[in-house]
Amino acid sequence: MAATQAPVERAVQGGKHIGAVLKEEGVQYYFCVTGGHIFPIQVGIGMQGILMIHCRHEQAAGYCADGYARSSGKVGIAMGTAGPGATNMFSAVAQAFFAKVPLVAIMGEHGTNEDGRGALQELRPDQIYNAVTKWTRRIVDPTVMALWVKKAVRDAMTYPQGPVVLSYPRNVQAVRTTMSQQAGYIPNAYKEPPLAYGDPAAVEQAVKTLLGAARPAIAGGEDIFWSHAENELKEFVELTSVPVITRRNGRGAVPENHPLAFSGRARGAILRGADVAMTIGLQLGFLEGYGAWAAKLKLIQVTQTRSDLETTAPTAQIVIGNPKAILKQMIDYVKANYKNGVPKKTEWLAQVSDIKAKDKQRMVEDAAANKNNKPIHPSWLAAEACEVLDKDATIILDGFTSSHFFTEKFESKHSGGVLDAGTYAGVGHGVGMGIGAQLARPGKQTLAIMGDGGMGLGGFDVETAVRSKLPVVYLLSNNSAWMAGSGIVYQHAMPVLGEQDEWTHWFMHPTRYDQVFAAMGAYTERLEDPTKIKETINRAFEHANKEGRPAVVDAVVDRVTLPTAGAGRPPSIEERLKMTPFLDPEDVPPQYRHVFDVKK
Repeated sequence: MAATQAPVERAVQGGKHIGAVLKEEGVQYYFCVTGGHIFPIQVGIGMQGILMIHCRHEQAAGYCADGYARSSGKVGIAMGTAGPGATNMFSAVAQAFFAKVPLVAIMGEHGTNEDGRGALQELRPDQIYNAVTKWTRRIVDPTVMALWVKKAVRDAMTYPQGPVVLSYPRNVQAVRTTMSQQAGYIPNAYKEPPLAYGDPAAVEQAVKTLLGAARPAIAGGEDIFWSHAENELKEFVELTSVPVITRRNGRGAVPENHPLAFSGRARGAILRGADVAMTIGLQLGFLEGYGAWAAKLKLIQVTQTRSDLETTAPTAQIVIGNPKAILKQMIDYVKANYKNGVPKKTEWLAQVSDIKAKDKQRMVEDAAANKNNKPIHPSWLAAEACEVLDKDATIILDGFTSSHFFTEKFESKHSGGVLDAGTYAGVGHGVGMGIGAQLARPGKQTLAIMGDGGMGLGGFDVETAVRSKLPVVYLLSNNSAWMAGSGIVYQHAMPVLGEQDEWTHWFMHPTRYDQVFAAMGAYTERLEDPTKIKETINRAFEHANKEGRPAVVDAVVDRVTLPTAGAGRPPSIEERLKMTPFLDPEDVPPQYRHVFDVKK
């Protein structure tokens, strides 16, 4: 009887090895603008059944991958062709870097034999992406195609998560190798490491300090989401009755309508009123005031990495480890040592409840004071729109004025439910992130809050959502202005060619975006009546879901309102000048120079 022969391995182009690794990693989608320098990779990925979402611009492809990752908890894959394909994606990769998002960007490149010879679309992505990635590499050896894709995905997903960029020269992609010739890689050999538990003594001391406080508080961050510690955080909070705020991608890990949760403007008063606070999986960066609120209290920082520790905040205790593992340790310690339960801080909980109630009342009154305004006031738009959303909704914040009002009025009920530009603070990301979020959570409401500035930068990818049959709803806060209400103080110092008006120096010609996006195939409505907000947005969701296409609600809003002014009257020019410390008297019109005497 003849011996059974081992199957003969077939040598294939490098793109097929890349595709095999991405399939092994569970990748379902990748986002790109195609081009000749990446065709072999795309074929290799496509033959694995991984679907391409073809965008109109590479920045949107990056934003799609970002939104997908932040909503799914998985790696996002973006792809760009050589040269401009790589440079066009830079802003999206930078946003992912500063927001700690696991994204792998795969770039095509001119051949290595064309270096320095004026090749078509000659560019070295590894030379320009180092500042905004965990690492980047140009792959010039065809026997390590699989190795570096696997490493890129693993490292992107390792805390602190972040983007990795790989670039493949065209001639290297074309070389055929067998899988056994791929060095440093064995299919399905990688196993997830066990959770990193904290030092038991440090965990015990942290719990004792927190529960020994008269006014304790907890602030959870993005690593609650990435470590899947939502259930543990909620259990610990309920077990100890400690008020909690969740931030960044962890927002909603403890639903924001929970009796012990707080959010919005209430956070400042509550955190400053605490005597002990524990941060867990939260970096105290710019959006957290660098921990300034912790200056007069005992701060416990729990994090996976020392690089996240904020040294300007005086820290009493540090615990290093995985948030999910450490919260399990804390829960076990409380259950073992507080058999009769943890005594509730009744006076503190009442104080927290009072602060929350007053802040909620403030928001209701601010919105109601402007409910009949025409054009629609952003505060009223946000209040009405948030009432339409269900508990599983994802909201994307992309707008100078609108984001301010929506972020405080929206109550997140699950982590990964509020997506924004983070500290990178760009605009135009919302269109792509909405696409990624809807693919990550199909059938759940996805509402992207757009300004007309951001829509001008990224709006054409609404057509990508149309082609992809994705029921994202884009609520456009259309005020025909860039940074509404803020430019008036610069009229003297920054003369502009073209249209201006009394309040908006950086005026944009009024545009019927409902007509623009209807031409692309989206369902659209123009919204001008403040009494019709809920029914219009509801109708947009109904059409989007029924017809399997995106909807755009073009809401005409007040261009005078500044976020810093709240929902009341707009600030006067004098008040705006007082907010602008770097202007000199000669920079402003003569009739307002008296303000500088007041500023002194």
